This record gives sequence, C-alpha cells and structure tokens, in this order.
Amino acid sequence: MLMTKPPSLVTARSRPRRWLVPALVVGLAIAVIAAVAWTFRSAPDVSSTTYEARPIGLGVVEKSVSATGAVKALVTVDVGSQLSGLIAEMKVDFNHPVKAGDLLAVIERAPFEAKAASAEANLTIARAEVSQKEADVAKAQAQLVEATRDYARRAELAPKGHASFQQRDQSESRYGVAKAELASAQAKLEAAKGTVSLREAELRKARIDLGYTLIRSPINGVVIDRKLQPGQAVAAEYQTPVLFQLAQDLSQILIYAQVDEADIGLVKPGAPATFTVEAYPDETFEGEVDQVRLAAAKISGVVTYTVVIRAKNPDLRLFPDMTATVRIVGARRENVLAAPNDALRFKPAGAPDPVKSKAATALWVRAADGTLERREVEIGLKGDTATEVLGGEINAGETVIVRAKRAADQGKN
Repeated sequence: MLMTKPPSLVTARSRPRRWLVPALVVGLAIAVIAAVAWTFRSAPDVSSTTYEARPIGLGVVEKSVSATGAVKALVTVDVGSQLSGLIAEMKVDFNHPVKAGDLLAVIERAPFEAKAASAEANLTIARAEVSQKEADVAKAQAQLVEATRDYARRAELAPKGHASFQQRDQSESRYGVAKAELASAQAKLEAAKGTVSLREAELRKARIDLGYTLIRSPINGVVIDRKLQPGQAVAAEYQTPVLFQLAQDLSQILIYAQVDEADIGLVKPGAPATFTVEAYPDETFEGEVDQVRLAAAKISGVVTYTVVIRAKNPDLRLFPDMTATVRIVGARRENVLAAPNDALRFKPAGAPDPVKSKAATALWVRAADGTLERREVEIGLKGDTATEVLGGEINAGETVIVRAKRAADQGKN
C-alpha cells in the first residue's frame, strides 16, 4: 500500500521557502540604514560650528603648587623685662632702627639702686666682721703659744721638784683651752668669710637687677612693635613680659606657606617660587623654597605642611605679617613640544571614543577639506596651562583645536 504524508505537514515544511528571501532583504536594508546613520552620527558636525585653534610649538611646561602664607622677617626677637616695675622712659618708637646694645627703655631704677646700696653696705659689714674674726684668731694663736710654753716648762720641772704636779696639771688645762679657743676663732673666721661671699653674691645680683632696668637691643634691626607706654607697670613674676619686637633685617624676608598634603610631594628645597601680596596686586615677587618642614598641622581634618620661602626685599616694601599668595614650581620642562591643556580636553560632538592604547590621548586638527582629523599623541608632564607632548601624530607648528563655538553663538560675547 502506498503511504502519503499528511497535507498539513507538507504545508508547514514548505512555508519557509516562501518568506525567507524577503525577510533577509528587509534585515539587510535595516542594517545598511543603521550603519549609514551611525556613520553620520559619528562624523563631527562642522556645518554649524566654528572652532578656536592655537598653534603648538616648543616651549616651557610647568607644574605648580599654590598656597597662602605670611611674610616674616629672617630673625624676629621679642625683647622683654626680667624685672617688675614701672616704665620710666621709652627711648625708641615704631620703625626705629637700632643697633645691638642701644637703649630701648628704662624701668624705674630707684628701688633697685636702693637694693644695690643695701647689698653693698651688708658686704662692708661682713668684711669688717672677717677682720674682727681674723684678729680673734691671731689672739687665740698667741694665747696658745703662751700656754704651750708654760705647759712644756712645768712638765719638765715637776718631776725634778721645782714645780708642783698641780701647777703642771693647771698649765696643761690652760693649753687645752687655748687650743680649743683657737679652733673656735678659726671656725668663726671661716663663717665670716662665708658671709662675705654671700654678701658679694647679693651685691652682684642687685647690680645685675639694676642693669636689667636698662632694656637694650640684642641685635641690629628695626622696631616693628612696641607693647607698653611710659608709666605702665611691668609684672614679671610668672613670665617675661614682651616690651618690644625687633626684626633683624627686612632686606630679606621669609614666607611661611601652608601646603596641602596632596601637593607637598612636588615641593623641594631650591624650587623657584613667585608670590603676590594684596598691597601690590599687579606685581609679582620672586623667591625660592628654603625649607620643607616635616611637622604637620591638622585643622578641621585638613593636613598641611609648612614650606619656608626666602625672598629679597631690598626696597623694604614687604612688611611682616602681610598675606602672600604663593606659587611654587614643582616640575618644569624647557624646550619641549607643548600643547594647550584645552586642546587635550577637546572632543568634537559625536566623535567616537578613542581606542585605549599607550597613546590614547588625542589632539584634533582641521584637515584640508575642512573636516576634523584626530591625531593620537603620547604625553609627558601635564602642567598648569600646557602639557608636554613626547611623540605621536603631531608636529611643531601645526594648529590644534581648543574649543568649539556654535554659529548661533558667534555674535555673543
């Protein structure tokens, strides 16, 4: 018997042959349309955009650190008083130049002169007492000599019957007493000499205190602050009160700048620095890093380090405690191919992302036909305004795009 397939099965298996080709054509058309759309989407749209461009060439690339600090003198000395008393005279005023040893102020001297006179009188009395004790010692020595001779004589005569043993014993007792009196006189003399040394020390101290009433400059410099006025009292019981503040030499100054911990690695001694102060906003002063201090300061969770910058101040226009805005050059490259940082940040609208590679950074230039052309480059030091170009598809003298400006914005400022 001849077997035949069910009609339904034949129909189901033969159906794909009817719609397979049209479906493939439609899918291919969609893919082509999508590819064309992506191509137009990826191409930079330059029809309604103008671009700002800059030439690149050999130049200097600098990486700097910014900070703020205070101007200080090379050496600042606080001059105080070791004595309590009234200020009798002020010999100098603000901005007064002084030399080492110059008289700055006078504390009322009368009480200290009286103490010195009293100490001198006590010393005179003590020295007189020494003279008296020396005389007592001489007298005791003479008495001992006499008692010694008498005792020796009676000790010799008593056994022979020319003197009694009682007389010998009495002379022996007088000898012992004379010897003890000499020792006592010598001890009193030593005590008197000790008193003289004490009175001499008291006199020296009184004279030193009297000298301290004359406040003198320890350095050559200028008076930058004066704390008290004549007639005011100075209390020096617990700490030395400051009367003057002197700056040794303002022809050179220091700036104590606070640098954030994230930037301190760029700062090295000898690095060049520039700074400005509010008093001269249009002028930039130059200096260099003198010291990077290891001690950190932590305020509100922010860690900073003190960087000391030395600078010249020949015309004395920079004053102590002025606020300085400092720029420290942490790294510098000279005579290198430098591209503006804006050019490295620029990317045309619709441009595809760069392929990740060693030279994935790109610059854009305008080709001869007006389209934008991508140039991959390898970069080195990234500075404040420009970046070092180590190599790649760019040459000195070429013009690179730094930013785009829409046609609708051309007339706007």
